[in-house]
Amino acid sequence: MTQNREDYFGSAWLGVIAILFALLFIASHSNEILKQIVVAPVSAVEAGLHADCRADELEEEDLSLQECQLMLANVQIILASSPSWFRPFQIVLSSLGCLLAIASMNAGMSLVQKNKSSQFALVSFVALLLIDIVGFIAAINLGPLLRAQYLWPQIIWIAIHLSLLIPVFALTTKIGTDGVVK
Repeated sequence: MTQNREDYFGSAWLGVIAILFALLFIASHSNEILKQIVVAPVSAVEAGLHADCRADELEEEDLSLQECQLMLANVQIILASSPSWFRPFQIVLSSLGCLLAIASMNAGMSLVQKNKSSQFALVSFVALLLIDIVGFIAAINLGPLLRAQYLWPQIIWIAIHLSLLIPVFALTTKIGTDGVVK
Protein backbone atom coordinates (compact mmCIF):
# COMPACT_ATOMS: atom_id res chain seq x y z
CA MET A 1 0.00 0.00 0.00
CA THR A 2 2.80 2.41 0.88
CA GLN A 3 4.61 1.72 -2.39
CA ASN A 4 1.48 2.49 -4.47
CA ARG A 5 0.98 5.71 -2.53
CA GLU A 6 4.59 6.77 -3.14
CA ASP A 7 4.22 5.92 -6.83
CA TYR A 8 1.07 8.02 -7.01
CA PHE A 9 2.68 11.07 -5.40
CA GLY A 10 5.77 10.66 -7.54
CA SER A 11 3.75 10.47 -10.74
CA ALA A 12 1.51 13.32 -9.59
CA TRP A 13 4.48 15.61 -9.03
CA LEU A 14 5.99 14.49 -12.30
CA GLY A 15 2.69 15.34 -14.00
CA VAL A 16 2.58 18.81 -12.45
CA ILE A 17 6.16 19.52 -13.53
CA ALA A 18 5.41 18.21 -17.03
CA ILE A 19 2.40 20.55 -17.30
CA LEU A 20 4.44 23.57 -16.20
CA PHE A 21 7.27 22.84 -18.62
CA ALA A 22 4.75 22.21 -21.40
CA LEU A 23 3.27 25.67 -20.82
CA LEU A 24 6.75 27.19 -20.94
CA PHE A 25 7.57 25.21 -24.10
CA ILE A 26 4.36 26.43 -25.77
CA ALA A 27 5.19 30.02 -24.83
CA SER A 28 8.74 29.67 -26.13
CA HIS A 29 7.71 28.16 -29.45
CA SER A 30 4.80 30.57 -29.88
CA ASN A 31 7.24 33.45 -29.49
CA GLU A 32 9.50 31.83 -32.07
CA ILE A 33 6.61 31.51 -34.55
CA LEU A 34 5.72 35.16 -33.98
CA LYS A 35 9.36 36.22 -34.41
CA GLN A 36 9.68 34.32 -37.67
CA ILE A 37 6.46 35.84 -39.00
CA VAL A 38 7.22 39.42 -37.93
CA VAL A 39 10.90 39.53 -38.87
CA ALA A 40 10.34 38.65 -42.49
CA PRO A 41 13.01 39.04 -45.17
CA VAL A 42 11.04 41.87 -46.80
CA SER A 43 10.82 43.92 -43.62
CA ALA A 44 11.67 47.61 -43.34
CA VAL A 45 14.98 46.83 -41.64
CA GLU A 46 16.26 44.84 -44.61
CA ALA A 47 15.08 47.56 -47.00
CA GLY A 48 17.58 49.89 -45.34
CA LEU A 49 15.24 51.93 -43.17
CA HIS A 50 16.53 52.91 -39.76
CA ALA A 51 14.84 52.38 -36.42
CA ASP A 52 12.69 55.23 -35.24
CA CYS A 53 14.33 55.87 -31.89
CA ARG A 54 12.41 58.98 -30.91
CA ALA A 55 13.28 60.49 -27.57
CA ASP A 56 9.69 60.41 -26.26
CA GLU A 57 9.32 56.72 -27.06
CA LEU A 58 12.70 55.91 -25.57
CA GLU A 59 11.71 57.69 -22.39
CA GLU A 60 8.34 55.93 -22.32
CA GLU A 61 10.01 52.52 -22.68
CA ASP A 62 12.91 53.51 -20.39
CA LEU A 63 15.46 52.74 -23.11
CA SER A 64 18.64 54.47 -24.15
CA LEU A 65 19.39 55.36 -27.75
CA GLN A 66 22.11 52.70 -27.77
CA GLU A 67 19.62 50.03 -26.60
CA CYS A 68 17.27 50.98 -29.42
CA GLN A 69 20.09 50.69 -31.94
CA LEU A 70 21.11 47.31 -30.49
CA MET A 71 17.54 46.04 -30.93
CA LEU A 72 17.77 47.06 -34.57
CA ALA A 73 21.13 45.27 -34.83
CA ASN A 74 19.53 42.13 -33.36
CA VAL A 75 16.88 42.15 -36.08
CA GLN A 76 19.56 42.75 -38.71
CA ILE A 77 21.51 39.75 -37.36
CA ILE A 78 18.44 37.55 -37.78
CA LEU A 79 17.87 38.76 -41.33
CA ALA A 80 21.49 38.64 -42.44
CA SER A 81 22.39 35.31 -40.82
CA SER A 82 19.28 33.27 -41.60
CA PRO A 83 19.72 30.80 -44.44
CA SER A 84 16.77 30.53 -46.81
CA TRP A 85 15.61 27.22 -45.27
CA PHE A 86 15.65 28.46 -41.67
CA ARG A 87 12.51 30.60 -41.49
CA PRO A 88 10.03 28.00 -42.85
CA PHE A 89 11.85 25.27 -40.91
CA GLN A 90 11.48 27.18 -37.64
CA ILE A 91 7.80 27.91 -38.26
CA VAL A 92 7.05 24.22 -38.92
CA LEU A 93 9.26 22.99 -36.05
CA SER A 94 7.78 25.46 -33.57
CA SER A 95 4.22 24.65 -34.66
CA LEU A 96 4.90 20.96 -34.22
CA GLY A 97 6.55 21.71 -30.88
CA CYS A 98 3.41 23.53 -29.70
CA LEU A 99 1.19 20.60 -30.68
CA LEU A 100 3.46 18.09 -28.96
CA ALA A 101 3.61 20.29 -25.86
CA ILE A 102 -0.20 20.23 -25.70
CA ALA A 103 -0.01 16.43 -25.90
CA SER A 104 2.55 16.40 -23.08
CA MET A 105 0.21 18.60 -21.02
CA ASN A 106 -2.46 15.93 -21.46
CA ALA A 107 0.09 13.29 -20.49
CA GLY A 108 0.99 15.33 -17.41
CA MET A 109 -2.68 15.62 -16.47
CA SER A 110 -3.11 11.88 -16.83
CA LEU A 111 -0.10 11.34 -14.56
CA VAL A 112 -1.65 13.65 -11.96
CA GLN A 113 -4.99 11.83 -12.18
CA LYS A 114 -3.25 8.44 -12.04
CA ASN A 115 -4.83 7.17 -15.23
CA LYS A 116 -1.95 4.70 -15.59
CA SER A 117 -1.16 6.13 -19.00
CA SER A 118 2.55 6.50 -18.46
CA GLN A 119 3.01 4.97 -21.93
CA PHE A 120 1.40 8.07 -23.46
CA ALA A 121 3.65 10.30 -21.34
CA LEU A 122 6.67 8.30 -22.48
CA VAL A 123 5.75 8.70 -26.15
CA SER A 124 5.03 12.43 -25.80
CA PHE A 125 8.33 13.14 -24.02
CA VAL A 126 10.27 11.11 -26.57
CA ALA A 127 8.59 13.16 -29.32
CA LEU A 128 9.50 16.43 -27.56
CA LEU A 129 13.08 15.23 -27.16
CA LEU A 130 13.19 14.47 -30.89
CA ILE A 131 11.92 18.00 -31.64
CA ASP A 132 14.71 19.35 -29.44
CA ILE A 133 17.35 17.25 -31.16
CA VAL A 134 16.16 18.35 -34.62
CA GLY A 135 16.24 21.98 -33.46
CA PHE A 136 19.75 21.42 -32.05
CA ILE A 137 20.97 20.01 -35.36
CA ALA A 138 19.47 22.99 -37.17
CA ALA A 139 21.14 25.40 -34.71
CA ILE A 140 24.51 23.78 -35.30
CA ASN A 141 24.13 24.43 -39.03
CA LEU A 142 23.55 28.17 -38.60
CA GLY A 143 26.09 30.94 -38.75
CA PRO A 144 27.85 31.98 -35.54
CA LEU A 145 25.55 34.90 -34.70
CA LEU A 146 22.32 32.92 -34.94
CA ARG A 147 23.93 29.84 -33.42
CA ALA A 148 24.69 31.93 -30.33
CA GLN A 149 20.97 32.73 -30.03
CA TYR A 150 19.57 29.25 -30.69
CA LEU A 151 22.08 26.68 -29.44
CA TRP A 152 21.91 27.11 -25.67
CA PRO A 153 18.11 27.19 -25.45
CA GLN A 154 18.06 23.94 -27.45
CA ILE A 155 20.55 22.35 -25.08
CA ILE A 156 18.47 23.43 -22.09
CA TRP A 157 15.27 21.99 -23.59
CA ILE A 158 17.07 18.71 -24.33
CA ALA A 159 18.14 18.55 -20.67
CA ILE A 160 14.61 19.37 -19.44
CA HIS A 161 12.87 16.82 -21.65
CA LEU A 162 15.48 14.17 -20.86
CA SER A 163 14.98 14.90 -17.16
CA LEU A 164 11.24 14.31 -17.61
CA LEU A 165 11.72 11.27 -19.82
CA ILE A 166 13.92 9.31 -17.42
CA PRO A 167 11.43 9.19 -14.49
CA VAL A 168 8.53 8.48 -16.86
CA PHE A 169 10.53 5.61 -18.34
CA ALA A 170 11.22 4.32 -14.80
CA LEU A 171 7.54 4.65 -13.95
CA THR A 172 6.54 2.83 -17.13
CA THR A 173 8.85 -0.07 -16.47
CA LYS A 174 7.73 -0.22 -12.83
CA ILE A 175 4.01 -0.16 -13.57
CA GLY A 176 4.13 -2.06 -16.84
CA THR A 177 1.58 -2.08 -19.59
CA ASP A 178 -1.12 -3.85 -17.58
CA GLY A 179 -1.20 -1.20 -14.84
CA VAL A 180 0.18 -3.53 -12.15
CA VAL A 181 3.17 -2.46 -10.11
CA LYS A 182 6.03 -4.93 -10.64
